[in-house]
Amino acid sequence: MEIHVVNQGNRHLYADVLKAFFEARYPIFVEEMGWREPNSAKMEVDQYDNEHATYLIGSIDGEVMTGTRLYPTSRPHLLSEHFAHMSPFGIAASPTIAEWTRGFIVPKFREQGHGPIKGQFCGSVMEYCLKEGITMIGGVQDCNWLPLWRRFGWRVEHMGPVSQVDGRECIAAYFHVTEEARDKALRRGGIEHSLLVHRGPYQPFVQELADVRHEAA
Repeated sequence: MEIHVVNQGNRHLYADVLKAFFEARYPIFVEEMGWREPNSAKMEVDQYDNEHATYLIGSIDGEVMTGTRLYPTSRPHLLSEHFAHMSPFGIAASPTIAEWTRGFIVPKFREQGHGPIKGQFCGSVMEYCLKEGITMIGGVQDCNWLPLWRRFGWRVEHMGPVSQVDGRECIAAYFHVTEEARDKALRRGGIEHSLLVHRGPYQPFVQELADVRHEAA
């Protein structure tokens, strides 16, 4: 598996991949979970799929198998604008904290239990965040993932009680980004090497950190 980093800086190189990515989200988030109304395009896209989003898209032999979206909490985001009631203990609003949403594995690639794909992908999310200076990730999370986080040994900050979202138990939570979190997840995935691929122009997730690094150089 390769996990491609796609954002506004290089998305012109990934037009077909992004189309396949949004099509892969449709049967999961529209048909399976019912989060959005059906549409004739058969793609799942919301208002946060914009120029500020960063996607990590896992593929094998050119076929999308997994993916997720990271979004800066310094901007209005899903938790702050739509689910603030789920987070009475606070809502992140920092350039170094990313909202982590729309994580999925295409049904044909789902393994039983907490197998390699989940470890490889979650470890790669942590790896990307470490590279970009992101300190925490999170937002509205499906409680079905809680056992996985415990197995990874991740530090989880619950920001409120469990709530029902379209019939599913969800919770507002953030996870600390650490080398240990990355390594534990990758070990669960049975790998020690990087799966991240970056093509084309580089765009930093945390522009403020990039500006500081540039001034110091």
